[in-house]
Amino acid sequence: QAWPAIGAAHAQPCRPSRAAPGAGGMAEVLPGQVGEPDGVRLDLSDRLAPMESSAERLGDNVRRWFNEQNGQTLQGALAFVPFVLQQAYYAGELSEKAIVIHRGSGGVVFSDASGFTALTEKLAKKNNGAELLSECLTAFFTPLIDLINAYRGDTIKFSGDALTIYFPATDDTKCPAFNGIVPPHGSYGLPDLGPMATSVLRASACCIEIHKRLHMFDTGVDDVRLCLHIGVGCGEINILQVGGVVPPETHVPRMEYLISGAPLEQIAIAEPLAKNGETCLSPQAWELVKDCVVEGRPLEESPDFHMLLRMDESKYTFPTIKYATQLYDFRNESMFKLSELNVIRRYIPSPVFKQIECGTLPYVNEMRNISTIFVSGSGLDVMSENGPRTAQELMSSIQRVCYAHEGTLNKFLIDDKGMLFLVVFGLPPLVHPDDPSRAVLASFEFAQVFKRLALVGRFGVTTGRSYCGVCGSAKRMEYTVLGDCVNLSARLMSKANPLGILCDEETSKHSTGEFIFHAMPAIKVKGKTNLIPIFAPMLKQNLVPIGLTLERKVHFPWYDNPTDGAAVCAVEDAPLAAKNRLIQLCSVGKWSGITKVQDMLGGPFNKAIHSTDLTISSGAPRSKAPGGSPFADGGVVVISGKTGLGKIELAEHIITHCSTQFQMLPIFGTMGPRPGESSRMAIELLRSSLCVFRHLSASVPGDDVQALVQVVPPELAGNVPVLGELLNGRAGGNNAEVFETAIKVVIALLTMLKKQTPVLVVLQFEVGTSLFPNTTREDQTTFWSMTAQLAKLVRNEKHVAGLVLCNELDESNMAVKSAVESDSLLNLRGLEDDSILEYMSNYLGVPENAVPPELRKFIGEVTLGNPLYIRETLDQLRQESHMKVKKGASATLSGPLDQINIAQWNHTQMIGGTVCLLESLDPIEAAALKMSTCFEGPFTLPDLAASSCSQWGGASYFDLLRLYGATRKLMKMNIIELVHADGSHVEANENRMASQASAETSNVEDHPAPVDSTPYFQMQNLLVRTVGASMVLEAQKKSVKRNALIDRVLKQDLPERMLALSAKKSVQHIPWYYERALRRML
Repeated sequence: QAWPAIGAAHAQPCRPSRAAPGAGGMAEVLPGQVGEPDGVRLDLSDRLAPMESSAERLGDNVRRWFNEQNGQTLQGALAFVPFVLQQAYYAGELSEKAIVIHRGSGGVVFSDASGFTALTEKLAKKNNGAELLSECLTAFFTPLIDLINAYRGDTIKFSGDALTIYFPATDDTKCPAFNGIVPPHGSYGLPDLGPMATSVLRASACCIEIHKRLHMFDTGVDDVRLCLHIGVGCGEINILQVGGVVPPETHVPRMEYLISGAPLEQIAIAEPLAKNGETCLSPQAWELVKDCVVEGRPLEESPDFHMLLRMDESKYTFPTIKYATQLYDFRNESMFKLSELNVIRRYIPSPVFKQIECGTLPYVNEMRNISTIFVSGSGLDVMSENGPRTAQELMSSIQRVCYAHEGTLNKFLIDDKGMLFLVVFGLPPLVHPDDPSRAVLASFEFAQVFKRLALVGRFGVTTGRSYCGVCGSAKRMEYTVLGDCVNLSARLMSKANPLGILCDEETSKHSTGEFIFHAMPAIKVKGKTNLIPIFAPMLKQNLVPIGLTLERKVHFPWYDNPTDGAAVCAVEDAPLAAKNRLIQLCSVGKWSGITKVQDMLGGPFNKAIHSTDLTISSGAPRSKAPGGSPFADGGVVVISGKTGLGKIELAEHIITHCSTQFQMLPIFGTMGPRPGESSRMAIELLRSSLCVFRHLSASVPGDDVQALVQVVPPELAGNVPVLGELLNGRAGGNNAEVFETAIKVVIALLTMLKKQTPVLVVLQFEVGTSLFPNTTREDQTTFWSMTAQLAKLVRNEKHVAGLVLCNELDESNMAVKSAVESDSLLNLRGLEDDSILEYMSNYLGVPENAVPPELRKFIGEVTLGNPLYIRETLDQLRQESHMKVKKGASATLSGPLDQINIAQWNHTQMIGGTVCLLESLDPIEAAALKMSTCFEGPFTLPDLAASSCSQWGGASYFDLLRLYGATRKLMKMNIIELVHADGSHVEANENRMASQASAETSNVEDHPAPVDSTPYFQMQNLLVRTVGASMVLEAQKKSVKRNALIDRVLKQDLPERMLALSAKKSVQHIPWYYERALRRML
């Protein structure tokens, strides 16, 4: 059947990928749809030219659909930008390179609310807490912002539950609507106060009316009430836009704006002086309105500041001030139009914009576990001559660090606490199991940024459950985080030493083994009865060198650096635990990974060589690797696979075997899973090379720099000072140049070593829990560059072999091509069923026939054969008493396994990583995935569309194509599969699906696709199904199934009935009474 080409207003979940001409002209590529190719930035003219020509070919109904959808997006996006930003754009001051976008004067108000922390804590314990809190926030902020707008206030920033408001000083007497009768302040017969005094008068009147209407606001939740205390200042202000770094999840640069100036310093003093329900004016503001208002209680401790009681109603009243304010308010004429949609995007978080675009903004409101960093900065005066430039450098540096660790920069503002940054880890789509560790690592790098800029920074890091969502009203809102965790972060920040970091107990518990947390004396913080334990983190120093140790043992880099970025290093003896995992996995005889490695090594797996007290003797007899092996004639072995599939275990076995049997001495260079670790790779390569020199000659000094001076070739001796700084952790300048210098020296050292002993160079790159390619692209480029140089060296030097470990292959790299040619490429997959059983037997320490068949089936379906997931699942089953194991005897189950809610195992890499993967999806893809979990068997695209963009609800083919694109993305991610109607797997159907998509989009009104060409999908991944289903309410599951059934019935029965109706209508009908009359006449 053909779907209607015109989308109705009720078609919500879809938006176009390109904009059509609308009010204000043609927009650029719309958010989250078509981005630039990697590394390419197109000019606006390059984008618009083909789009305009395409738009000219669109029909009126299509144009109307595009404009209608984009108009809804525009209306939602306008609430996220203040008026002053829009006015700056039309004044030509909002170019991407401009920092100061507005210079003006006026009144500035800081309004802080009390009661939100208690409200958030109470609602966080309820299942629908996020929904209730969102309703409370809307009910409170809607009248508040309406009052602010009525007095021409402009809400610049939300600081959690506080607002920074700007009342611009404008000369209304120059307004075209000014009639000379009603003065700007609204009181007939009184002289004009001037722009500045009028702006402060409006701010004062607004504050008084806010207290009258919203003081002790009843939230309806356990008698929690909200009230405000307000500070007012005035003077010259600047509005700055800073940043411009591209976040990892999008291609759009992210800009932040802030207000600065003397009024901010005034309100920082005035606001704390006001109690709940009070407003305090700075001396400058009071001087302008002292004859217009009545003063409240005196402030003995600060006599220059004055409390505001009420208006002097003999001169000025609320109605007259508001009337005159609105009479001369023409801000709506300078609002963003459809053509500026891409300008708005720069100031809205990309995930929030995508929700606006899909019409699902209310779904961003939720309670979730996050890690929060509050950063306080001092020493920067943004009003000085160089202040804006320094602010831009500071902001862009903070953005780079934040985005490198896949965090979200939620706020940058100046308020009563000074210059503040709020950085959050764990907000969709940037959700990771190791977010607490990412927050602590980012804090260390933030401290380096402040130190480099000669500024003072303090950092507080906390982890906990908080409200994450929009705060405000339909007219003005921001995406923010609220809760006790966020407040505690601010308290720890204020207690930290300059450039110091303080963490709470939750962060210390859930961080990885990369840190040592030193317990500090517990502190008393505002709002807490009990003392709060705090911790000072320190980066763990690796005391044992990577590579050959002085005891002639091999110390592997993965003993010290977690390769998945998630597992908490609770094991005291990491080498012993790693060797046990190696023996258990590599003893699986049918595993394809170990069988191929055995062929290259020329012998069966021997677990005896993996004893912890094994030493490598320089005079031991040397065995020969089999002919044609990379370890005999030189070559590169590449092992690729996702985290947990056994790369580390295979690599450790290869290195140990080559060291003990072939006397090939290892040299290591690893990167990841943390960003920007090229220096670590260079240091490891240098130090492990020097360890081999010491192994061969006792005359090589123990100090790395001295050893480098002794062994480096004379032609490269000039590089020793730079490398010495690198080895001592004091390298500065261009990191890329230092890395290139280090690699040049390493290649020279390898060339020297191969003359004395065979060498095995091990290069490893791990992405850990990072989700987006943009995060690791630069590091991957560096890694594969080094890998290519290794392949070139191996090709020329026969006594050097290479071992490369990676998550994903760069098939264009020389090393990968060489491995493919020599059949030394291992692309690891999950274990097969027989291998899963053997591995379970090894891990549990029981015979294979003692493993219950239902356990074997459950493990195979849930873990997808991933050894790491198998270990985690078995450990969880034992910890939760679902299984009892008697070593060497049996494993027994205590109940049915299908009733276990594995979705609660968020702390495991298996579940936590899957949750993070699903959270990283775009809204339309996430909706398609969640709906897919509702179907046990095969389903079709119309089944999904029945609940999101049904043709019976007025949706169009554009909506269906958006959903189709989402299903294709899920297929590429191996989340859903293409199947036959009976559920059997389909092979090589990409061409058929592409041709069908083309058939559906061409001539859609006249040529519907045939029924038998409908593709069927199925979610056969039990792990994703289980985790995805846990995100869907039971009522939603029933609704999806019901809508799909109704849609199927309608499509089955309705066409035949419509044909019968059409045939009936084609026959001329004569009413019976006319028929009788005709007969009488005849």
